[in-house]
Amino acid sequence: MKWSILQISTAFAIIAIMAVLEFQTGYRTMEPTTGQWTPVYSAYVTFFIIALVISCFYFLFLFEAKKEKSLFSRKMWGNMPKKVLIVGALSAVLFIALGATGMVFEWVEEWRFLLYIFLVYFLFLIYVFIFSFEHKMKKFAKPYEKTAFISYIWTLLLFFILFVFF
Repeated sequence: MKWSILQISTAFAIIAIMAVLEFQTGYRTMEPTTGQWTPVYSAYVTFFIIALVISCFYFLFLFEAKKEKSLFSRKMWGNMPKKVLIVGALSAVLFIALGATGMVFEWVEEWRFLLYIFLVYFLFLIYVFIFSFEHKMKKFAKPYEKTAFISYIWTLLLFFILFVFF
């Protein structure tokens, strides 16, 4: 029960991080006007925010691994890399298609919090893909905590390399 409570509090931490980001956008030095560039967060701040969200995912998985009847011992993890890859590809195509038609821009203009939902969703898909791949490579062996940690390091390393080179 305590692990579930910690998982719920970690999910609320993700929501709180996104709320702070939304609140912070009101304190820009320049107000954005239509058709002009607006100030954005630096690459370091962006990487820190992504690392913070991925850290929350790590804690969610770590707390799940510590449970007696963990989800990680189920057979569904055998096909999970394929499933997550398909869901991720379909989500990316749908997001790009909606962005190309302008619907995403209209929605985000109306409800800014959708940006944060999209960010968290795609980061979660990436973390779950790396975790499921690592979990399958270890042949579903315990301890699951080690698999969660290795997935955490690989995900952070992936984003660090992306930030350095792009």
